[in-house]
Amino acid sequence: MKEYPYLAQAMGNIIEVLRKDRRLTKSALAEFAWLERRYLREIERGEKKPTVNAIYSICEALRVSPVEFFRLVEDERKKLAGL
Repeated sequence: MKEYPYLAQAMGNIIEVLRKDRRLTKSALAEFAWLERRYLREIERGEKKPTVNAIYSICEALRVSPVEFFRLVEDERKKLAGL
């Protein structure tokens, strides 16, 4: 499978920014998204690659559409890559 540089880090960064913007703790977001807190923490750190289901759950909990989420992620990925 092809690897996309900075993708996991970009996703984690955007989730963290949106979470903090909405004044949610990791525990609260994990609960709203029906995810384990540890899994969410690892996603935010860029250590885990979330499933599509997890992404949709996180988007719903953060009140952001998946389309908008991925637009933000792609912008962040380009920024991290220096593009």
